Amino acid sequence: MSTVTSPPTLTTESAIFTGILEAASKPREQSTTLPAGAYSDPEFLKFEEEEIFKKEWISLCHISQIKTPGDFIRVDLCGEPMIVVRSKDMSVKVLSRTCCHRGMDVMPSGFGHPDEGNKRVILCPYHLWSYDLDGKLVGAPEMQEAEGFDRSEVCLHNFRSEIWEGFVFVTLSDDIPPLSEKYGRFKNEFVDKWDMANSELVWSQHWECEFNWKILLENFMEAYHHLGAHMKTLEPFLPARGCWTEPYDPEFSTMHLPLKDSMKKDILETKDPGTPFPIFPGLEIEDCTEWWVFLGNPNFLLFSAPDRVYWYRLLPTGPETCTLMTTMIIPAHAKEMDGYDEVLKKEIQGGIDFHMEDMEVCAATQRGMQSAGYKQGRLSHLEEPIWHFQKYLASVIKKASS
Repeated sequence: MSTVTSPPTLTTESAIFTGILEAASKPREQSTTLPAGAYSDPEFLKFEEEEIFKKEWISLCHISQIKTPGDFIRVDLCGEPMIVVRSKDMSVKVLSRTCCHRGMDVMPSGFGHPDEGNKRVILCPYHLWSYDLDGKLVGAPEMQEAEGFDRSEVCLHNFRSEIWEGFVFVTLSDDIPPLSEKYGRFKNEFVDKWDMANSELVWSQHWECEFNWKILLENFMEAYHHLGAHMKTLEPFLPARGCWTEPYDPEFSTMHLPLKDSMKKDILETKDPGTPFPIFPGLEIEDCTEWWVFLGNPNFLLFSAPDRVYWYRLLPTGPETCTLMTTMIIPAHAKEMDGYDEVLKKEIQGGIDFHMEDMEVCAATQRGMQSAGYKQGRLSHLEEPIWHFQKYLASVIKKASS
């Protein structure tokens, strides 16, 4: 049985908090990695759950995954069972999966419920209480003798949610500002030209990972590892040398990944992007000479190319484990191209290949965190986004302790 716990007390003696604050305070040229405990300590994870995942906006799905009434996505956010559902009026809601009768999860994994699908009603398998797509109770067998019971007053909890750039976000906080305020500059100066709200998610894959969520996030945000981990997949056309990072912003990070020089030259001379799929309509030919890596704090991850966007849904499940959904989003009109099915199959396999490389190095990095030989190392300029994220973590610590 789970219990409600309080976040750990912040003290100057805490090695993890002190280590993060010290790392974040250094100039980029002197930046270092974090203490090992930041990736393995159960108490620090509790702190992250309370101060990050329960107080920030967290992305759950893309709207193209829930196109028609009854379409749903099942997800757990730090022990909070949720369902993202398209209602009959085409609105999108994030509802609790906790039944209003005896508190059972109405879609537990043990009963064979898929992570996504379509339902006309939400049915609790315990006593067959049923709810409509807005979460309202529509059926409660054998409750006629419960004095004063009025099913019209019963409804699944509706979490605060927003749709931003085609993604459904949820928050457990009533206090934080809307996404239009948090990510205003992020949208206007960077991601708006992909028009992801009118694009299609065409591939998703779930991974149960044996490493801390921040290990994946840090790996995702830097191109330095192209030299080693992606030597045969990404490095040949997105060489690590030459990648660069936009100046620090408290809400997001952006890294530019230019194509190799010969590819850039060909694109600019021929005005042909040379991409497998058609490019997003908002992009110019100059935009086709690089890829981008974006992080919207705390965990909104986009790996963007001229013709596709890889979006990651990354959630912690334990001090040394996380769950990951990797996806690929393409322009909606790409489905009309000749040979679409074969191209899609090939590009999905390419995505799986470099994701598998990331899984291997992240799992090995987690093992290293348990070693007596681990020491905080120095960061390359190609890992600047990691330093940005350290500043975000430091801001969370300072806010929680104020």
